[in-house]
Amino acid sequence: MTGKAKVTQVVDELIVRLNDINPDNGFFNSLPAPVMDDDPALYFDEHTKLPCMGIRNISDRITSQSRGATNQIRTVEIVAYVERQPDGRANQDKLLQDIYRTVFRPESLKFDGLIVEIEAGEAQLDDVELGTKILPIYLPITLTYNTLNWR
Repeated sequence: MTGKAKVTQVVDELIVRLNDINPDNGFFNSLPAPVMDDDPALYFDEHTKLPCMGIRNISDRITSQSRGATNQIRTVEIVAYVERQPDGRANQDKLLQDIYRTVFRPESLKFDGLIVEIEAGEAQLDDVELGTKILPIYLPITLTYNTLNWR
């Protein structure tokens, strides 16, 4: 067992799944760089290749706690960008579909034998403040998981 908190392991596994987005794996897109653990817009420069993707933490809360287990909810946001071009909207839709397909695979995320529930919020597909060169995708993902409280 690693020294990482369970939620860190869960988010790391989500990043691993998103890094699988590649036509060789049956997806529409190929990511030219690994998925970041932050919003890629913070690091944009003239060399940033699109599409790019990252995950940022939004919130974390405990919903219940007993002597044996703690039920927690972590909300993260998948942030992705595609190039704005004549077929940019279609590329945006394809990348969003790739994200859904990799996050909601038939096999569940399990750690210590406990299943992690994954729920997607409503995707936002536009942000005028980012300018005209890119089209964004903001997809909140809620992860519900249990942590066992034994010593």
